[in-house]
Amino acid sequence: MNYLLISELAPDFLIQGFGLHQDENQCYGGKVGGQEIQLLSSIDDLQSDQTDIKILSVGFTEASQNFRPGDVLMTGSDDLLDRAFQAMDELEQRGVVVSLASPQDPTHLYLAKEQMDPFVQKWRSRKISFLCLWMVDPIESEGQAKLVSILRKVLSKEKSNDK
Repeated sequence: MNYLLISELAPDFLIQGFGLHQDENQCYGGKVGGQEIQLLSSIDDLQSDQTDIKILSVGFTEASQNFRPGDVLMTGSDDLLDRAFQAMDELEQRGVVVSLASPQDPTHLYLAKEQMDPFVQKWRSRKISFLCLWMVDPIESEGQAKLVSILRKVLSKEKSNDK
């Protein structure tokens, strides 16, 4: 099982935070928590026919009436969302589940990420495990470190679940 990592942010903090190294194809990859992870330079590098993958995506969004600076917004498949909630509990981080599709239900929190929505719909329909995290601006080094910590814990929980 390979994890593919996609970032809307400059990926330096992910490369350093996970200790990724460049291979002969100029791609960054490595092992985190016993899991193979590969950093994609763009979501467009994702091959639609890939199977046996799990997708992790990080990005940012603006503060709004529903979201405070420093909040982590997320959407994903149930397995990875559960792990993200566990990780955020351990880190005492506020996490908010959002919908990318304009909700019919007013109790759902909507996040306008039009460029991500088609990918998320495709991953859901193909039953691919995925987790998208967005840090509410401003993202400073502390926010980047939180994203790395959350992802690191999500990846390490995979190992403990496999046993």
